[in-house]
Amino acid sequence: MDMQDDEIIDFDSTIENDGESFTTLPEGDEVECVIEEIEKGRSKDGTKPQVRIKMTATSVKGLGRTTITDYITMTRKSEWKLCEFFTSLGMRQHGEKLQLNWALEGAKCRATVSVDEYTGRDGEKRKSNKIKKYLIPLPETGDSCFA
Repeated sequence: MDMQDDEIIDFDSTIENDGESFTTLPEGDEVECVIEEIEKGRSKDGTKPQVRIKMTATSVKGLGRTTITDYITMTRKSEWKLCEFFTSLGMRQHGEKLQLNWALEGAKCRATVSVDEYTGRDGEKRKSNKIKKYLIPLPETGDSCFA
């Protein structure tokens, strides 16, 4: 955030910025994601290492965008998801070995989303998107996974 984003607003100022619009995308929608933040940590129960991936996901059908946080547990049982994620980034091909590199801010990937329903702290029913499956990069774009 630069200083202009955090400019002080006088009590008698004029305002107009409604902020960015985020939505819950429909089940199975294909999205293009930009990795915003990677955080290494532990699972909720504290027993396993885990990575938290925060990304902005934009519908390829133009249905909107949302913020998604995905969690991948760093275990052999979850190795398939790590492979799927790094393949989607264009950093590995199916079946290849890869030395993990988490310097991914700004990297792009593709995925499909699911809809998660939950109850908020205020007791209200809410919906959010989760990553259902990471997809292989589109070959015809020629884009690098890094912006």
